[in-house]
Amino acid sequence: MNDPDLGVREMIDQWAVRRPDVDARPMALFGRLSRADTLAGAAMAATLRPHGLNRGEFDVLATLYRRGTELSAGALASSLLLSPAATTNRLDRLEAAGLLARVPDPADGRGVLLRLLDSGRVLVEKAVEDHVRGLQALLGGLSDDERDQLSRLLARLLQSMAAR
Repeated sequence: MNDPDLGVREMIDQWAVRRPDVDARPMALFGRLSRADTLAGAAMAATLRPHGLNRGEFDVLATLYRRGTELSAGALASSLLLSPAATTNRLDRLEAAGLLARVPDPADGRGVLLRLLDSGRVLVEKAVEDHVRGLQALLGGLSDDERDQLSRLLARLLQSMAAR
């Protein structure tokens, strides 16, 4: 079996030889985070592909679904940390597929709201079950306590990074 951490360990060992004065542990941590993201992204893509969705499209549908209400494109983009162009691109594809609709915003005559259509709701309900099963499988090597601890630590890291 291919060891996805081998390259990180080798990197640490090499830095220890070339620059023993440099603490390479931060590089190891972020190297592991990056590799975990790459592996998770590939696994999520494989899980969502049979539903005809990519990760970005799933994120849009899931956001509309879990919010349970119509959203403006701006609110959606802000929620997903997307640029307006990236948001429009995803919305165009999902609207063309008949999964969501743009409807006039009754509070703003110039604005539109995004509405999840029944076909989009059915699709996201099916896809989310496979998605969660896939994520659980990725976490299979950790106990529930370890998952909770990792989640808390990553939340603290995100807060610390955002504060910079």
